[in-house]
Amino acid sequence: MGALMDAIQWERAACPVCAGDDGDEFLRAPGDGAEYRLARCRGCATVFTSPRPVAACAARFYPADYAPYQPRARRTRGARSLADAVPVPPGGRLLDYGCGSGRFAARMRDRGWNVTGMDFSAHAAEAARRAYGLTVVHGALPHPAVPPASFDAITMREVVEHLYDPGAVLRAAHAALAPGGHLYVSVPNLAGWGFRAFGRAWSALDLPRHLTHFTPESLGRLLAECGFVVESTRTRGHAKWTANSVARARDLNPRWWTGAARLRRVRGALNTWGEWRGTADSLCALARKPAEGAGAEPLPRAA
Repeated sequence: MGALMDAIQWERAACPVCAGDDGDEFLRAPGDGAEYRLARCRGCATVFTSPRPVAACAARFYPADYAPYQPRARRTRGARSLADAVPVPPGGRLLDYGCGSGRFAARMRDRGWNVTGMDFSAHAAEAARRAYGLTVVHGALPHPAVPPASFDAITMREVVEHLYDPGAVLRAAHAALAPGGHLYVSVPNLAGWGFRAFGRAWSALDLPRHLTHFTPESLGRLLAECGFVVESTRTRGHAKWTANSVARARDLNPRWWTGAARLRRVRGALNTWGEWRGTADSLCALARKPAEGAGAEPLPRAA
């Protein structure tokens, strides 16, 4: 890993939400091959990774064996998300942005959506086509294959935290939605109990792949600035994230209770408790592009 890290170029980042300066140090935590610095914006308090790999080097942290790219057995009745609350209109078109191996996109197709996947990884795009027979676009928004007002819904599950310019992608998503269309976003929740409990051992930091570390406030602000009206938010627990955090905490941030948290029942109870309190590990938002003439157009990005 040392030679790989030496070959990567790094850059100081501006705040991904308000474009403020590099910010004050918030935390240092280990990640893929090194220790990384998280900064907190002095203007809006958003936390982000800085320095970070330059965009041209990002693909090195997403190899072919990256877990989200691996096809998995589909559950006949998966956990429901806020995206399931969106009614499917006749001929409804849905874009699953950052589709990975295509499992979620295939589930949404089963609900009745006319689904297109999109992923910046050519390997993931091909895996989704092969595993589920999906139509998948290789690339990122904005994209010539995605004209304005061409989708009724867009889903971005655990994607926005990876983006170098989340505002630009969300503005492109706004343009790609028909008036009244819905956007579903889920991101790791820095304000959740998991980060407070595990700190630098929290597995959902996932450095340096995760570039922005959202709270309900920073995600809400970003969505509003990109022209969306947030209709509903909730948090969801992830037993696997908790298990990985417990394993990391043994060496990085031990707690007296981490031994008990190795038990599946204890982890399940912690995640249920977090969901009940609205402080679980994953922050989910369902937002809408207003109908024509209803306002809430995207604000221009600060220079």
